[in-house]
Amino acid sequence: MIMKFKIALMLLFFSFKISAQQEAQTTFNYKATYELEYQEDSTDENSIKSEVGVLYLGDGQSRYSSLGQAIKDSLENMPNPETVRMDKYNQMTDFKYTIFKDYQQSELVLAEKVFQYSFKYKQDLNQIDWEIQSETKEIIGFKVQKARGAFAGRNYVAWFAPELPFSDGPYKFAGLPGLILEISDLQNQYHFSLTSFQELEKPVSRILNLDDYKTVSQKELDQVRDDYNRDPIGTMQKAGIRFGWSEEDEAKQRKELTKKYKKRNNPIELP
Repeated sequence: MIMKFKIALMLLFFSFKISAQQEAQTTFNYKATYELEYQEDSTDENSIKSEVGVLYLGDGQSRYSSLGQAIKDSLENMPNPETVRMDKYNQMTDFKYTIFKDYQQSELVLAEKVFQYSFKYKQDLNQIDWEIQSETKEIIGFKVQKARGAFAGRNYVAWFAPELPFSDGPYKFAGLPGLILEISDLQNQYHFSLTSFQELEKPVSRILNLDDYKTVSQKELDQVRDDYNRDPIGTMQKAGIRFGWSEEDEAKQRKELTKKYKKRNNPIELP
C-alpha cells in the first residue's frame, strides 16, 4: 500500500514541463528490471539467448538499456574512465544502445556508440496504436491487462499494470495506461518479462550527455552498426589500429566474426 501511494503521488509531478536545463539533471526514482529472451537466428528456433534489461523511471522521463550497457555507461562516466578496462563490459551485451523517453515532449531518443563514433536519433514516443482487451492476469503480484499492437514489422501482445501509472515499458514500447510488465511478439522471438519493480533509495542520473552524440536518422545508424558488425577488424584497421596478428590468426578471427554476424540475423525491428 505504501508503494502504491508513493507511486500515485508521482502523477502530480508529471504535469510540470521540464526545461532543457532540468532535463540534463533528470534523476530516476524507480527501477523496473526485465528478462529478455530472444531468438538470435531467425532460421534456428534453438538459438535462444537472454539478457537483463533495466528501465529507470522518473519525473516525466525514463532511461532503458541492457544491464551490460548500463554498467558500461556508468563506468565510462567515472572521474577516471581510462583506469577501467572496458573490453570486458563490451562483451556483456548484444544491445549497446540507451533509450530515453520524454513524456512531456512525446519524444524518444536512442543513443549508441559504434566503435569510436557516437550517434543518436529521435522518434515520436507513441508509435503503437494499442487495442486494449478485457483479459487480465497477475504478474509478480500486480494485476495486469492485455493489449495488442503492431510495431516495426511485428505484432505484439502486451500486459500492463494500471496500478503502476507509467505509460512506459522496455525498449521503445510505451503508450498504455500503466507500466508494461510483459510483452512478446506473436512468434515469441522477443519476449520481455518483468522480474522486479522497486523504488530506489538513491536516485539514478541520466548519465549520458546527449549533446556529445551526432544526430542521424535511424536508417543511417542501423547501417553504420551493420557495417561495423560485418567487419569490425577492417573498421579498426582503417582507423589505424594494428593487432600484430599473423595472416593466419587474422583469417581465423575474421572467420569467427563472420560466422557470428551471419547467425545474428533476427533484429527486433524488421525491415
